[in-house]
Amino acid sequence: MPSRTHGSKDDQKILDLVTPKASPMPERKSSRPFAERATRRKAGNPAGKSREASPRLRRHENANRQAAEASNWYRAIFEDAPVGILQVSAEGRLLNLNNVMARMLGYTSPELFLAENSKSKTSRFFDPGQWSKAVLASGPDEIRQFDLQVNHRDGMIRWIRFHVREIRANGRVIRYQGTGEDVTEHKQIEVRTERLAYYDLLTGLPNRTLFHEQLEKVLAAAERKKGQAALLLLQLDRFKIINDFLGKRFGDRLLQEIAERIIEASGPSSLVARVGGAEFSIVLPEIEDLSDSACVAENIVAKLSAKYSFFGHSLNVFCNMGIGIFPRNGKDCDSLIKSADLAMSCSREEGLNRYSIFTEQMNEKVQETLRVEHGLQAALTRDELFLVYQPQVDVRTGQVIGLEALLRWNHPRAGIIPPAKFIEVAECSGLIVPIGEWVLRTACAQAKKWQDAGLPPVPIAVNVSAIQFRQQGFCDLIRDVLRETGLDPRFLELELTESLLLNNADVMSSILQELKDMGVMLAIDDFGTGYSSLGYLRQFKVNRLKIARTFIRDVSEDSDDAAITTAIIKMAKALNLAVLAEGVETEAQLSFLQAQQCYTIQGFYFSKPVAVEQIDQQLRSGFSHLAPPSMLQ
Repeated sequence: MPSRTHGSKDDQKILDLVTPKASPMPERKSSRPFAERATRRKAGNPAGKSREASPRLRRHENANRQAAEASNWYRAIFEDAPVGILQVSAEGRLLNLNNVMARMLGYTSPELFLAENSKSKTSRFFDPGQWSKAVLASGPDEIRQFDLQVNHRDGMIRWIRFHVREIRANGRVIRYQGTGEDVTEHKQIEVRTERLAYYDLLTGLPNRTLFHEQLEKVLAAAERKKGQAALLLLQLDRFKIINDFLGKRFGDRLLQEIAERIIEASGPSSLVARVGGAEFSIVLPEIEDLSDSACVAENIVAKLSAKYSFFGHSLNVFCNMGIGIFPRNGKDCDSLIKSADLAMSCSREEGLNRYSIFTEQMNEKVQETLRVEHGLQAALTRDELFLVYQPQVDVRTGQVIGLEALLRWNHPRAGIIPPAKFIEVAECSGLIVPIGEWVLRTACAQAKKWQDAGLPPVPIAVNVSAIQFRQQGFCDLIRDVLRETGLDPRFLELELTESLLLNNADVMSSILQELKDMGVMLAIDDFGTGYSSLGYLRQFKVNRLKIARTFIRDVSEDSDDAAITTAIIKMAKALNLAVLAEGVETEAQLSFLQAQQCYTIQGFYFSKPVAVEQIDQQLRSGFSHLAPPSMLQ
């Protein structure tokens, strides 16, 4: 390192970056030494003129003194500057630096740095390739600015922001010199901010925003190559139930494991993102045909199907996937996502752990769904909805002991539309909430009207959608309807599904208890087709089980259906629950049920669902328990 009192010309050039330039010295007219010129003048001139040399000598001495002072001043600035100053070779090797720059690299002084590194021909601080790329990328400006990762003496990585310019000789760069500042903390904040903006913090996967950017790039590349790409959308089944029942800690750990399995199953070239609470997307940048995407989907399903065990709990996870292919199913991000989403919805109809590849038939189905949804919105305002009632009969007496209210839609052009055609659409669109409230009010008001007319009072059963049941204030709605219609709560029976009861069991238990405290009756509809469990029957304490018609249909011919039906009847009796068989249509079915001591029947054998006007006679006179099949006409 040069001493403080003897600055080099190179040092002067470095300092030009951080200090104003000193006033230039007057240009000398001759390159000969001053002393030589003075001696010759003294020898060849008259004695009287020799006295003129003294002022010039003094000016020369002053100039030397000023140059020395300027050199010391500039050197002091170099060493004590509040920013790092450095020289770097053309190859990226650090040649010279000041105190601040030395401390940035982990050294207490420039002398220590040079003692350890001056003999090395390569740089342990700057990767030459990275330095060259950074310089070139910074543009052709005289002062180049760029950020570069630097190896600290302690082995840690630091970020330095450089401002340098080229020093050239004979047309080529011989070194760079300039300043540097430590921007590591700023870079770390940038990284954290970027991760918050573009990555899911739980799984580390790209989030929805970054996923869209990645998908756009993949589709653009596929279009240039005239190739194909695939988008797989994956949705976990019942994740909210798992998260609520086993806790957020378990749910978070489960999502992390699922993310790892998806990455492993989808292959190294795929792009995986978490785009929702329980939704993931997988982009396959290059595929040859449909079988490639189908193969990945099958791998993912197989991988996710294996059991998960955390924190003392073990379970299996199920999913559904939809696949869209670029460009046949969509030529941009939005249309491709829509296609994959429609395919995923269709896969759910086929069951769990299924995947579907988009077809045009799916799109036609969606258009039909939209037409139904718009029609339902109009039906609510135009009074096109109405109720029919199906009797529930005690076969020992033939008396009607209950009525189930069933929804119908009288479409102005299509005529009578059964609920199987529109209930699912109503649930998906959220229209089931106002429709369900209308059904409750109408059925309760009609039951009270029959009672006021002197007809035998019987409970009226109303199906409750899971979406409707989970609405905040559902119990308040029931309470208001009963108060407004004047119906005694014991004459209202709410029919619930097994899957509904298992969704957030603790919350369900409290809601059911509140309903029971009101005096409302509770029944489980289609019992045996869901998640039948003695445990939840004991926990929820419902009043009645309704055996699903799928078991009743072949009960007199199929031994398995007969065994299941018999078991349900015996279980209900053991738990002191009432039991009802749905869908009874033949005398053979009725005989089997009577033999098993199941006496409450609902089905076409006695009556199809009928309009309000036809209920009066049935309530007054009942039925013969051996009513002929002709009643079905």
